[in-house]
Amino acid sequence: MITTLASWAGLAAESGGRPGPERTVPALARWLGEELPRIAVHPAAGEFSKEVHRLAAGARRVVSPGPAHRATVGTCMEPGCDGKLVATTGAGPGGLGEIRCDRDGAHSWTEHDWSRLRRRLAARSAARAGAAAEAPATRWLAPQDVSLLWRVPLGSVYRLASEQSWRRERRGGRSYYDEQDVRRTLDGRLTGPARP
Repeated sequence: MITTLASWAGLAAESGGRPGPERTVPALARWLGEELPRIAVHPAAGEFSKEVHRLAAGARRVVSPGPAHRATVGTCMEPGCDGKLVATTGAGPGGLGEIRCDRDGAHSWTEHDWSRLRRRLAARSAARAGAAAEAPATRWLAPQDVSLLWRVPLGSVYRLASEQSWRRERRGGRSYYDEQDVRRTLDGRLTGPARP
């Protein structure tokens, strides 16, 4: 937002002879609002309108992401509970998706717990079929996924991977980190009890 608004403020300041504002979104937006009559007659007014509309739409999606999507994913994993697990995207803390039991709301898993829940569901399904549960395969997570799921800045992901010696796999010039190593480091940083 700052880059886009600052570029338009620079153009308006250059053509109007007025000094530009401080490089913050509120200051830039206020200043551009004051300059709107001059911008409206500029040949690039249409582009300005499109870009500001795109920024506003993006900001609205961040603060109000729209309706959550729901899907039933199985029966509850907690002992003695016969509720259904319902996945809801964008419903958890900070906009994370979650899986919650329809009988007991305390039975819930946010996105960073989903792979662990998936393994539990697979083991239960194998046990019901009388088959031995397979050893879980190593799951590799992209740094961007770690950042999103654990709400950790991307720079911190790279720093933690190095400091904690996370196992990594390289594919196509990109690094992926072992999910178990990531969990050992980051699950303790989350609030609430760890899940099995």
